[in-house]
Amino acid sequence: MKEGNFEMDKRKIEENIFKGLMIFSTLVVVGSLVLILVTVFLKGFKALNLDMLIRTPKGGYYLGKEGGILNAILGSIVLGIGATLLALILSLPLVFYLNLYLKKNSRLALSVRFFLDVLWGIPSIVYGAFGFIVMIFLGLQASLLA
Repeated sequence: MKEGNFEMDKRKIEENIFKGLMIFSTLVVVGSLVLILVTVFLKGFKALNLDMLIRTPKGGYYLGKEGGILNAILGSIVLGIGATLLALILSLPLVFYLNLYLKKNSRLALSVRFFLDVLWGIPSIVYGAFGFIVMIFLGLQASLLA
């Protein structure tokens, strides 16, 4: 047996072991997710009705009394539309300027791309927490802006 063949066989065995571990890990994660979703759906489906979806919360809603989640649904829709419009208004001119008017390796283009990479690397919850802290520091009330 040649030295090279033994090395290739060893690599193939390692590759198969790690491939099996990766498949097993994927099955554990997907299985856990399915288990959680099925549990939430089966236990929560009993409480879900049209009245809950189209009514606003009343006093004591968070203590298990009457009311609905209409405010949460509308707030999510308004916030999503607002964030999308703001992102389009800010990003489209920047993208056009970067790709049409600037040279690919100019100092400004490289700087903007670097800072965008840094921004994309930070989770959005960090931005939300920072905005919330700034609003508290300035004495503003909590709102959707945070």
